[in-house]
Amino acid sequence: MLYIWVILCGNLFIIAASLLINLFFPWIFAGYGLPYIILMPPVSTVAVIAVDGIAAFIIRRLPEKWFSIGSSLSVVSKKECEIYTKLGVRKWREKVPELGIFTGFHKNHVAEPNSNEYLKRFILEANYGVVIHVMCVPIGFLIIFLCPIGHAPLIGIPVALVNAALNLLPAMTLRYNIPKLLALYRRNERHKTSQ
Repeated sequence: MLYIWVILCGNLFIIAASLLINLFFPWIFAGYGLPYIILMPPVSTVAVIAVDGIAAFIIRRLPEKWFSIGSSLSVVSKKECEIYTKLGVRKWREKVPELGIFTGFHKNHVAEPNSNEYLKRFILEANYGVVIHVMCVPIGFLIIFLCPIGHAPLIGIPVALVNAALNLLPAMTLRYNIPKLLALYRRNERHKTSQ
């Protein structure tokens, strides 16, 4: 619900700003008219969401070994953890939507903390999610090429910036959670070997 709210508010802001700009500088949107000003931000948003979906589909087809527990993606440095702590990820991470519905694996809480098979899958899904969200940030800026050249700063770039924010938040949340998942995994390994 939060993402839908942000997308709607972002679109309304872009439309309102474009209408104001058209009011004071009518030559910028000359020849395009009111329907274009009102429809272009939502059309651009839908296009970015579609491109993000295509990118996610392609990334999910990459080999699992690139995203598994032993991959370099599972390494989160202390410095990176400190950044997430300073950004207050722990406080707002619950507000970031979790889209496990698309993969059949929900990452909003650790359902089986004592199962290493479950934790391996969780880390795998988290790493896929991080790469998808991070790659969707620059990919979202391709929307600039959908807009006529003079309108990219007014419509394309704001839509791409909203897309970037909405992709960076879940990426940070997933990265923030990986060290905790690895700590649970190692704890389970120690318990298994001590028995």
